[in-house]
Amino acid sequence: MVRRRGTWTGIGLAATCLLLALVPATMASADTSPLSDLTAGASARVGLRPSTVQLGQSASIVVSHVRTRSVQVLLKGATDDSGRQLQWRSLRLVDGAWRGTLPAPALRGVYPVVLRIGEARFIESQRWLLRVYEPGTTARPSFEDPVDVVDWWVSTIPGGTLVAVKEWPRPDFDHRDPDLHRLFVVAYSSTGDPAADDVLGTFVTAVRDGYQGRWRFLEATVEP
Repeated sequence: MVRRRGTWTGIGLAATCLLLALVPATMASADTSPLSDLTAGASARVGLRPSTVQLGQSASIVVSHVRTRSVQVLLKGATDDSGRQLQWRSLRLVDGAWRGTLPAPALRGVYPVVLRIGEARFIESQRWLLRVYEPGTTARPSFEDPVDVVDWWVSTIPGGTLVAVKEWPRPDFDHRDPDLHRLFVVAYSSTGDPAADDVLGTFVTAVRDGYQGRWRFLEATVEP
């Protein structure tokens, strides 16, 4: 259901195109990779340094308390600029711990860390997360309901008034975990009066700071 505020009377062409877009659309295909068969809860210890990076930066990883001949790491849902899943990366055994550098995702967000121990054992934990944020993200207000993130973002615009908001299907190139990311299409006024030539449109992504965490504003973009 489309959430509405204000009036739709006399909305201009650009806003009309946006509002016509606020209809049910085909959802992006689900991720059918073998990662859905992972075993949750692991005895391994994982350290990320740092655990929060900016877009384009990398973090190092240290895995200990694992006895095996090989360890590989994957950032679940992380893709490159072409929308392809970033591949497994092998770690090196140094001083009794497995060490390496994580790849840098092309999109901001929160990425679960997955380990492949040996050839066939996969382990993960809801606590193993790499956050790719712009500076100041964690200082923004947080909310129980992700749609409240949209309200907050509109309120930061001088004269901002929310006209309509609806959750939007993620594009095919976006494989970020839907339990941690929500995309909304938003119509809003920047003058406090949603007149015919006043309504603007954008896409707002809310991010959840962990599987039991609250929602914050991640980014606003002109395209989903």
